[in-house]
Amino acid sequence: MANNQHDHISCPSSSCIGCATRCHRQQNDPFSRDEALAILFDQAKFELAKEFVPLNEALGRVTSEPTYAAFSVPSADTAQHDGIMVNWEQAKKLLESGSRVLAEHEFCLRAMGAVIEPPFDTVIPLEQVKHWTDGRVEIKALPAPGQGIKGAGSSIRGGERLVPANYRLNPAHLSILRFAGVETITVWKKPKAAIIPVGDDLVAPGRRPGPGQVVESDSILLAGILQECGGEAWTEPVAGDGVDLICQAILQVISRCDVLILIGGLGRSGARYGDYTVQAVEKLGRVLVQGMGFNPGGKAMLLAEIQGKCVVGIPAPPHAALTQAEQYLPAIMERFLGCPCYERPEIKARLHEDYQSGIRSGRHAHVGLRWTGEDYEIVPIRMGDTVDCFVNATGILMEEAEDRLLKKGEPAAVRLLCGEKTLRQRSQTGQDNPTG
Repeated sequence: MANNQHDHISCPSSSCIGCATRCHRQQNDPFSRDEALAILFDQAKFELAKEFVPLNEALGRVTSEPTYAAFSVPSADTAQHDGIMVNWEQAKKLLESGSRVLAEHEFCLRAMGAVIEPPFDTVIPLEQVKHWTDGRVEIKALPAPGQGIKGAGSSIRGGERLVPANYRLNPAHLSILRFAGVETITVWKKPKAAIIPVGDDLVAPGRRPGPGQVVESDSILLAGILQECGGEAWTEPVAGDGVDLICQAILQVISRCDVLILIGGLGRSGARYGDYTVQAVEKLGRVLVQGMGFNPGGKAMLLAEIQGKCVVGIPAPPHAALTQAEQYLPAIMERFLGCPCYERPEIKARLHEDYQSGIRSGRHAHVGLRWTGEDYEIVPIRMGDTVDCFVNATGILMEEAEDRLLKKGEPAAVRLLCGEKTLRQRSQTGQDNPTG
């Protein structure tokens, strides 16, 4: 099947009549997410340059190569805790002679982290020592030789690998890097994503839409997801409905980005309903996949390449854009950066009421979750471009491609949109009730 999917890319035929290839023009079944991404990853380029950044600016960046310790830590033998440093052999002879008292020249009082000075080789904890008023000390017990000492390089060896390549740096990583002398680190440049909204019906943010118009709001959603994934995103001016207008907008930005995202104009009826985005992409590059196996918005999803660049077409209705963007954009960013960057934990929860899954395709429905004191219960919410879907939803019901009725009380997989602490807090305050 994979060979057929690739064959259509260079198909010389000008007609689909009699063609058996499963391409974006002639599909009996929608592509699964994994199928679609596999085609995109095989056909588009996913290459990034490296850059050096100061450690103070490296939080959330992804390493492009392993990073090693500049020196050993500690750099010398040091006291592992507060106490007195002694020469173990001398202290042992003293105890064997029947005395437990050390003169001032036979020990050295030091705090944790102090360098061990010859001839001392053992540290006795302060709790095991009694101080006399004349400066001498009495040993309550003698530990094993070398005890209480942290050896040079025992925490980190000079040249030891601190973080591998393709690691997204968190605060703990930055701390250990600085601890071992690293102040500049090599990372992948952030993938650059250009976003082009398409449609004559769109009005700029901050303006009140007239009849038949909507405020362009999808770009801020997509840019936010891309930035959370470690990318850099910006929004171009709205492109009007028309093949030439969309082509012009694409050509102005394609050389400056790693990923191009087109929002809207993806309807399969094409020019009949004013949808020109697919035609513009076909004119400038190659449509790889059109139509995905989950809803909402899956039928209009587009993956393509132009000048070797990854091109993603996202349906314009906000709730469809939300669903499709969360499925595809993180995976594309992860392909560039080589590491997970948008992880959503999944849990099992019980259905509060019967639920009908999608027909011939899965439906990733936004839902509410309620903590019952024993487990989580899936609460239906108002779908579409609603506050429920965008604010009150705390999970996504991950129902795969199967047409069936999910029964009340049946367990189902839910991808969390927030942490469990937030879920339980909302349950306690009643914020888990979408009708409240």
